[in-house]
Amino acid sequence: MRSEIKKVTGSGLPAPGFWVGFLCLILASPPSTLAGSDSGIYGRVAYRGELVPGVIVSAYSDGDSEYLANPVAVSDPVATDGTYRLSLPPGQYTLVARSSASGNLRPDARPDTGDYYCYYSGSPVIVIAGSWTPVGFNLVKTAVEERIPDSKTSIEGIVSYRDEPLEKLYLTLYDEALEGFRGPGMATIPVGKGGRFRVSVKPGKYFVIARKRNRGGMYGPMEIGDYFNYYPGNPVMVSDGEKVRIRLETVTRVSQLEEGEAPTPTIQGTVVDADGNPVPGLRVFAYRSGEVTGRPLYFSKPSNSTGQYSLLVPVSGDFTLVAKERFGGPAAEGEFTGRTDDLHLPPERGMEKIVIVVKKEILP
Repeated sequence: MRSEIKKVTGSGLPAPGFWVGFLCLILASPPSTLAGSDSGIYGRVAYRGELVPGVIVSAYSDGDSEYLANPVAVSDPVATDGTYRLSLPPGQYTLVARSSASGNLRPDARPDTGDYYCYYSGSPVIVIAGSWTPVGFNLVKTAVEERIPDSKTSIEGIVSYRDEPLEKLYLTLYDEALEGFRGPGMATIPVGKGGRFRVSVKPGKYFVIARKRNRGGMYGPMEIGDYFNYYPGNPVMVSDGEKVRIRLETVTRVSQLEEGEAPTPTIQGTVVDADGNPVPGLRVFAYRSGEVTGRPLYFSKPSNSTGQYSLLVPVSGDFTLVAKERFGGPAAEGEFTGRTDDLHLPPERGMEKIVIVVKKEILP
């Protein structure tokens, strides 16, 4: 079924081929797919600003070793006004929206050329009990992939935005998906003039992701307005003596697709210095108690001008909160850092007034 943009006629129902694929997908899904819930995600699906009906939204548990192969829930086809709603129990999820011209919507099937696709750049998305999180999908169309015999095994291509080359961004290759494509990957290369890139690789399997952060830098979450895409043909399989040529169209997270009431934060508080003055621009990271290094489980947006922060933690447990400015690596000279004692979170909804005192790091 090829989704039509504002061209649904008659009953507005998808073609029969779609329902065959969708029914197979439902039957292959775990029982939780059909279970109700008082929490989940909702929003709109669009291609270049036009709402797209008929697309399917799938949710995967974050950190699943069988990446994007076992959805925990699958939405009904997106409505004719481009909206969807998907029940999910509290947790942390990777989200994908896609269509299929052939009707094959099995999670392990690669999108065909021309299919709509979007790996949500804000993944993982946190869902907390009793709340619905707005999530919008900005789709791309899957492009043709070329395979050319060559003396040098490589992946090459062009990164674009709405058919125009996109420059001054980073392309990251991962050889596995266990960390959900967070962190440095096995190789990160800058993409320059004309959006063109070429990277020599060994024969194997690669996940290719493009990121351009408006605030700059190689690390951190993708925010509204940033450019991003997870190549729809991932993983890219490269044979010895083969050049794989791809076209990677990026999208931006658009606030209009994510309008709605955000979940009530489970933790709120203030970041202050030793004199009690608010410190803006610091994120708060939640780690399991005794594990305050490496990748945090959850993190907030930067504290505001009055030092206030909000943090979503969908599960209970013992955590330590750490406030700092940057993602990844130890604190830099002069960087504000601070942490709490161990806390049991969340004891109940609306835990507030957690004050984190920070000071500037002084390196030996």
